[in-house]
Amino acid sequence: MSAGLSPEPALNERSPSHGTNSSLVFKYGLALTSVVAYAVIAQLADALEPIEAIPDAGLWFHYVVGAVFGALVLGPYVGPKQRALRIVLLAIASAVIYYLAVRFVADGPFSYNATTSFLIAGSASAVLCGVATTLLAPCAPGWRVVPLAAVAGAIGGAAFDVKLSFDQNLLLPHAVWQLLLCLALHFGLRERPAMAMAE
Repeated sequence: MSAGLSPEPALNERSPSHGTNSSLVFKYGLALTSVVAYAVIAQLADALEPIEAIPDAGLWFHYVVGAVFGALVLGPYVGPKQRALRIVLLAIASAVIYYLAVRFVADGPFSYNATTSFLIAGSASAVLCGVATTLLAPCAPGWRVVPLAAVAGAIGGAAFDVKLSFDQNLLLPHAVWQLLLCLALHFGLRERPAMAMAE
């Protein structure tokens, strides 16, 4: 077969080093690491809250939790080009999304109805995470990620309305939301063609 017809380039294009090719088990492992990190950060924030020398520990808690989630759960979708920078951008985007979701639940127009607030905030923040990953990773645009993320986020959001006396830091709802979104992104995002990724 002539060099011009060699299947090697096509094979390479179909097998880019990209997060959408990572196994679901690997991504779930990172998502569980994010949940564990949330538990540690929540305990740390509680310990730092009474210390007057550290202002707004609760505020920074929201940003750090969101950033860790972005780096661990959204980060695997980043392509090889400018990988570190893109992961940092996803961490920043995720931190902002998490903070806005918390503020919506606390101060939004549906704050009088916790269930509605949790559903909207959970669904909207999940969709925004999908859009941020599509734009910053970047992944190929596709419609699947929007409904999958919306449904996963809504279910995860509803979990926040389940009050458990032993879970004051809402670890279980966070775990449900993060793991469901991890699943939605895995099946909803598509890799970009290798030539587009190289640009």
